Parts: sequence; C-alpha cells; structure tokens
Amino acid sequence: MQTLLFYDIETSGLNPAFDQVLTFACIRTDMSLNEIGREDIVIRLRDDIVPSPGAFLTHRLDAEILEVGISEYHAALKIHSLLNTPQTISIGYNSLGFDDEFLRFLFYRNLLDPYSHQFANGCSRMDMLPVTLIYYLFCTHALSWPVLEKGQPTMKLEHLTRQNKFTTSGRAHQAMNDVESVVGLAKAFSKYGEIWSYVQGFFDKRADLERMDNLQSSKLSKAYGMDLALMISVSFGAECNYMAPVVFVGGSVPYKNQSLWIRLDKEGMFDQVDEALGVYDLIAIRKKPGDQLFILPVLDRFWEKLLPKSHTACMRNLDFIKENMSGFNKTVSFHRNFKYPQVPDIDLDADLYQGGFFSFQDKKEIAIFHKTEEKKRYQATQSFQSNRVRMLAQRILVRNFNEKPGCAPEFKAHLECLSGIDPGKVIKGYKADVKLTCAKALEELEKIETETMPTFDSSHKDLVKWLKSHIQSQSAIMQSGSFGGSVNSA
Repeated sequence: MQTLLFYDIETSGLNPAFDQVLTFACIRTDMSLNEIGREDIVIRLRDDIVPSPGAFLTHRLDAEILEVGISEYHAALKIHSLLNTPQTISIGYNSLGFDDEFLRFLFYRNLLDPYSHQFANGCSRMDMLPVTLIYYLFCTHALSWPVLEKGQPTMKLEHLTRQNKFTTSGRAHQAMNDVESVVGLAKAFSKYGEIWSYVQGFFDKRADLERMDNLQSSKLSKAYGMDLALMISVSFGAECNYMAPVVFVGGSVPYKNQSLWIRLDKEGMFDQVDEALGVYDLIAIRKKPGDQLFILPVLDRFWEKLLPKSHTACMRNLDFIKENMSGFNKTVSFHRNFKYPQVPDIDLDADLYQGGFFSFQDKKEIAIFHKTEEKKRYQATQSFQSNRVRMLAQRILVRNFNEKPGCAPEFKAHLECLSGIDPGKVIKGYKADVKLTCAKALEELEKIETETMPTFDSSHKDLVKWLKSHIQSQSAIMQSGSFGGSVNSA
C-alpha cells in the first residue's frame, strides 16, 4: 500500500556534511491523509559536533533533551528503514532544499544507501514548499495567506500554521509540531483534487521530463525559436511573485541528470562580460528531474501572474539574445561544460559526491560491517579492501560505540582541527567550506552575549550558558587529545 511519510528534522547547524540531525519526527498516513502512525526520534549530540549557536537558539534543544537520545548510528538505521519502507512517499516542507540532503549525508557516513529512498521499492519524495507556492499563485482561496508588516507575503511554515490555525501539539521549530503543520497544509490542499494531482506530477521524474519536452509548443517559444518557461521557486522571493521567466539552454555535459536554464527577468543581465572567458557573466540555474524547481509552460493563465517589470525585462532580454546569438551560445557552452572543481584534502564525511557511489565491493564490505556483532566490528574493518568503507566504519565505532580514536587513525587529524586554535588546520567540505570549530562558535557566542543576550528570556539565557560551557569543555578535550565520551557528560 502506498503511504505518505510526513517528516521534519532539527539539526546542530546548517552544514549537511558536517552538522548532525538531532531530532527526526514523522507521521505516516494513507493517501487520503488518515494517520497510520508516528515516530519521534531524539539523537545524542556527538562529541565531535560543535553546536552552532544560531541553530540552537532557534530550535532550543538543550542537554536535558539530547541526553535521552539514542546514538546517531542507531537513529540512522531507524530513519533509513522508515523512509525506505516500500511504497513510501517522503514529504516535508523545504525538504528537498534542506532536510533531504542532511539525511543523505547521515545515511552515507553511517554506511547506508544515501539514495534508495528516492527511487527503490516504489519510494519517492515530495516537498510541500513549492506546492504551497503553486496554491498561492493559482488557488488563492485554498488558504488564508499571512502577510508581514511591510505587506509582503511570507511562506514560513510557522506563519502559515498560525494564520490557518492548524492543529499542532508543540511550538514552532519542534520537529513533530512542524510535521503536524505540514499534514495540515496537505489536508487543506488536497480538497482541490485536480491541482493536488497536478502538483504531484512535478515530483515524478518521467512526468516532469515530459512536461519540459512540451515547452516548445507555446506561442512565445515558437516566436523566438527557444524553449521558454516559467520557473517557480521560493528562492526568487516575494518581490517577483516567486516566479521568473527562463530559457532552457541544454543539458549539462558532465552531469547527465542536470538541465540548465537562464533567468530572463533581470535588467542589465548582459551588461557584464567575463573578460578572461569571453562570455556573459550569467548564472545558470541547474535543475534535476523531480526536484523543487517547478517548470510551467508559457500559457496565458500562467504568464499573467508574472509581474509587469519581469515581463518587460524578459522581452527585452529575448530580443538581445536573438541579435547576439553567437555570444549567448558561447556563454551557454561554458555553462554546459562546467565541472565542479575537485576539493583537495576533502574530509571523508563530506566525500559523498566527490567520491561517487559505493561500488559493488564497497557494498559487500558494508553488509559485513552491519551484520557483524558489535564487539567484533573493529576487527572486521581491518580486512576491508576499501579505504573509504574502512575509515567510515571506524569513525562509526568511535562516534557511537566508545571506541578510542586510536581505532580510527585518520580521524585523529579531524579531531585535532576541532578546537580551532590553529587557524591553518581546517576540515574541508565539498563546497570548499569548513567545519565549525570551537573557537569560531565561541566567537559567535561572545557576539550574541554582547549584542542580543540582554533581550533574551531566562530560557534563552540558560541555553547560551549551556552552549558556552559545553563548547569550552569540548575545546579543552580536543586540545588535550582525550576525546572519547567526556563532552556529553560535561
């Protein structure tokens, strides 16, 4: 039986490769949105995770809550099983823009398939944020839409929940509370069956590709000889009604699942030229089939939702492209052939994309690791041929099973960087970003204490004090080289 799994997570920060999922809540329903069951999972904060002050002051998780949690490894097994239950459609709010990537890295570093919940055993994904934009634009009576003080609409889930009085059991930014809000949204939208069915097609890769293949049939596309469309995305902002005219410029050569689009509603977008490359300084939007970027044909009923300034800029830019096709094609060729640069010395936790899929041999060794009883797992890793699998397995043992860092020799350098005392030692991510260190987190806390703490209520002040004590203890332990269970008991 096909089911919907509404879920939400709270995390230690914003970096999917280096931060940690701390809570996972979900409600499973049938396709008529009748509840079947729910889960609420709390995960212990790992000793090698430096908590981001901003994240913790938002979700307000503290030591008392996290100390009752289970290990990350056991949580990953449970969450992976929930999302991979056959015929499950996992669905959240901005889940494809945030939550899903966190889960992907959670699964990867715990030696679970990072992608199977997207396609295997009848499983797939949806995201209610872009769905909400469609209803805002084309079915305005479906909800009461909140407006900020300056008159701009807002798509924040907490505002939508408050405005429409969805039934929830907690406060905003608690995972289960947000899941209940998303279920409330789905119930409101599902009353309009034709639209509800249509938006689900955006997350079906085959249907999404078929819709994109039919773009050339619109009058504007025929007039300019290009595949023109309207793209819907929250990233465009309320100031342009969350939509923009775009032109399809082809598929990526190195990344076969990416199509490339150029936004057409910017004034002066062809004024800047990259002199070194000899191309226009444009940004290509990269879309994958079934993702959170919705593509609509240029039909009158959709086109009329475009703001006048966007319409004017689009027509001017189309005329420019038609008259300067050689330069435009050269720019398109650059973007189509672009490859993400390799990050030297990338940390193992962040090596999901650069390292590629697990091989057949990797998967055999991964299966051995999961099946081996706990006390024999380290010995089992010694025989693994895959350096990647062996090192990830050994990190799991140190992080979750009280093994000493000596059991994961390469992990020592990772831990030595966490104090941040030596700014020359960093833990590199896949975007050439770096993992948060104790020193940087303490800098953030010092700024918070100086600038905003006087306005905090007592619970927020207590949280700041706990964060400071926790991170100072972490820093001392990292500097002394005595990592292994001490921080959580601080």
